[in-house]
Amino acid sequence: MKNLIIILFLFSSVIKAEEFEEFKSSSVVVGNKVLPYYIVYDKEKIPVGFFVESKDWTDKDIKGYGGNIDLQIYFSFDGKIKDIKVIEQYETELYAKDVFSKKFLSQYYGKNNKAKFILGEDIKAITGATISCSAVNEIIYQCVKNVNLYLVKKDVVKKYSLVSKFEKIKVGILTLLFILSILGFIQNSKPLRYIIMSVAILFLGIIYKGGLSFGHIKNFIYLNLPSSSNIFIWSFILLIIISSLLFGRLYCGWLCPFGAVIEFLFNIKKFFEIKYKKSLGKKIEIELVEDNVFIKFLRKYEYLYRYIKYIFAVLILLYPKLIFFEPFQHMFLINKTSLKGIIYLIIILIFCILFMRLWCRYFCPLGGFLSLFSKISLFRLKICTEKCFNCEICKTICLTNAIVEKNNKPRILYTECILCNKCRQFCGPKNINISFLK
Repeated sequence: MKNLIIILFLFSSVIKAEEFEEFKSSSVVVGNKVLPYYIVYDKEKIPVGFFVESKDWTDKDIKGYGGNIDLQIYFSFDGKIKDIKVIEQYETELYAKDVFSKKFLSQYYGKNNKAKFILGEDIKAITGATISCSAVNEIIYQCVKNVNLYLVKKDVVKKYSLVSKFEKIKVGILTLLFILSILGFIQNSKPLRYIIMSVAILFLGIIYKGGLSFGHIKNFIYLNLPSSSNIFIWSFILLIIISSLLFGRLYCGWLCPFGAVIEFLFNIKKFFEIKYKKSLGKKIEIELVEDNVFIKFLRKYEYLYRYIKYIFAVLILLYPKLIFFEPFQHMFLINKTSLKGIIYLIIILIFCILFMRLWCRYFCPLGGFLSLFSKISLFRLKICTEKCFNCEICKTICLTNAIVEKNNKPRILYTECILCNKCRQFCGPKNINISFLK
């Protein structure tokens, strides 16, 4: 019966846990004893720590005033206490209820084998429950001592902590990419942009499996938050928000792995197209993004098509299964996607090869969400219309058709601008520059 109670408690703690989604059991042999421990994983299957049951890890059987006390003690991989839960206790409730309260047990959080664990010094005792306090304190002390001695110092759990350290390295790489993107945008560096886009395909696309998705945004809106231990996704969201509030859709133009892929594919197509035209004796004066009749027809009604991405975003929030139509997952998780997902991806890629960043312009729900930040971004590209002589090169060269004409002068639609800097690079008089709150 006792074992059944413990099993039910462990099962319910995993089901109800806010952050700990599952655990896997393991053990270490010390002398003739087998000491079990349990590696804890978060929602993203990342090991975040481990826990032990005190009955397995104390040197002797320690009883309280009413009998046995069994605790479940959670540790970080460096041997510090993260949480304590009560599995079994028979103390008199009137005198000992505060001993098992969060307030009392939280005194042990963050402590390791270097702490004193002395009642009245680093641990405040509960008046009237001395025996119970002493028993709990001794149980925790012995567990901490033995866990650090047999698991932490002997590197038994080190292999799991390496996964957590790898997450920190990933955050460092991600932060560096954002910083370089900001510097590259400010310095108007075309080579750096292509380098960052290539790294983004490898790091965010292949390693991280697609970069940021509108599915992440949906989860945040519905408060289905990732584990607090998943520092990568929290850092990703924070960096996205900061960069978007500062400059607008920087992620779209510099770091989105899918956007990078379709832009590179289009550029490859354009390279061979220009080469073919030159072979026919045609003179190519400027690197036009799109110059066919069909595109010119589409641009007449582009102000309508741009609303599709916002409608799509709302529909995904209402019907989450529509996230299937976001192509990132099918490209970077192609080994797990279905046949219809692969067919859908191929169709999207074909259209994006024919028309520059078609998905980004009209359909990307994430781009639609980030465009809301562009409306209030602190720094923006601005065309100095006083010096402009209406050559319309910036309008023709823009990857997302974000430059429109108003009162016979070009104007940038900040919600559509992905900060690719093409307009700055091709403007002869250099009339396009970064401005602050204008």
